[in-house]
Amino acid sequence: MKRIRIHSQTQHEINEAFEWYFKRSPKTAEAFLTEIGTALAQIAAHPQLYPIYTKNTRKRVMEKFPYSVIFQEKVEVILIAAVAHAKRRPGYWRVRI
Repeated sequence: MKRIRIHSQTQHEINEAFEWYFKRSPKTAEAFLTEIGTALAQIAAHPQLYPIYTKNTRKRVMEKFPYSVIFQEKVEVILIAAVAHAKRRPGYWRVRI
């Protein structure tokens, strides 16, 4: 299993989404973090399971939230480039890889 490295801007995206959900429902915000954790664990364990998204990335679509985890598998680490909302700014994260 490879180590996960979360880009600093990706961590900011996760925090912003959590805060947005928390203002509406702490329970939903907690569910969001749980799903992020599950997604990261699954990616770390089986990165090849997820489809190629762009030339150098793969994408894991979240099940209960309108987000996808965009990642790049490197030799020793998996870089989480974005936790991208499905309806906002497609491709904005490409400068991170």
